[in-house]
Amino acid sequence: MALFAAMGYACGSMMGASHSPSRGLKSLASFMPYRVGGSLEVLRIRGGGITQLQAEEVVRCDNLLGEAPMWHEEQKALYWLDINGKKMCRYHPNSQDYKSWDLPEVAGSFAFTKSGGFLMGFASGLSWYNLETSERRLICPYEEGLPTRPNDGKCDREGNFVIGSYNNNHRQDKKNIAGLWRLNAQTLELEEILDYRFRCSNTIAFSAEGDKMYFCDTPTQEIFRFDYSPNDKLRNKVSFWKMSEDEKGGPDGATVDNQGGLWEAQAGNWKVVRHRPEDGAVDYEINLPFNNPTSCAIGDGVLYITTARHRLSEEERKEQPGAGQLWAVKLPEGVSGVPEPCFLADCPI
Repeated sequence: MALFAAMGYACGSMMGASHSPSRGLKSLASFMPYRVGGSLEVLRIRGGGITQLQAEEVVRCDNLLGEAPMWHEEQKALYWLDINGKKMCRYHPNSQDYKSWDLPEVAGSFAFTKSGGFLMGFASGLSWYNLETSERRLICPYEEGLPTRPNDGKCDREGNFVIGSYNNNHRQDKKNIAGLWRLNAQTLELEEILDYRFRCSNTIAFSAEGDKMYFCDTPTQEIFRFDYSPNDKLRNKVSFWKMSEDEKGGPDGATVDNQGGLWEAQAGNWKVVRHRPEDGAVDYEINLPFNNPTSCAIGDGVLYITTARHRLSEEERKEQPGAGQLWAVKLPEGVSGVPEPCFLADCPI
């Protein structure tokens, strides 16, 4: 993994469970173009205007529901959540060091804060959190009285936290009761910014300029793009892309690259794709040997992919050993990430 060994970063002082990343595992030849171990490569197979890229498993972390990956540019590290496992995870690709920390409860998403520490979307409410000491402090409750929890969330380009909800019973009751909210970094007030409710928020991502926001209610299989202002509700809803009727699953987590492309994990559909910003058409595709990629983030020219195995049977887990692990793809030359803003407030703990 020469790509990951080039920079030599000294790990911080935070304590947690330490694990080894994937090394020396045999290539899953029957699943090519996937790779376990070895060096990351770009594999270009052109057909129908779509370029195929090759993925590699980089950390065997055994997440139940890996989600919400976020690249920390100063630390040169990837952070992400295991939602059902109630863990925060971190991977330093240059040293290949992986650690995880137990969390006090389920969290759906998080943001780095201006002064260090974390803003966490805990089930009990949006909270400050200190990963070193496990101290937390409630900022505000979240959708009290509803069977929902915080789900996908990102900071806008002004440093406010936009977070959507998940109806815990949506597979059974199909009810649109979840909301989309923004936590103002200056006032710490929570406001609803979408004029309708839904079942499962996902695909939250902002254009580099900050004037557009992507969003999907996953069961609808359709991604929308809105005009965005940090001082107003979402406006001018436009259909950006919709899955075909014969495809399974739905759009999950997403990130935007420096060319405006939207990289989107398709939960239940065995792949991650990139959409062109001008028309939503798919121009890059990453086929995977497991059915549930959940989200993605870009750091130093590499696309990291979180995955899940919580809904797989024991037999399916044997058939999909890459499920629940962290995967990575070297992006084509010239494609890089757009730094994710931190929550523009000081964490007091």
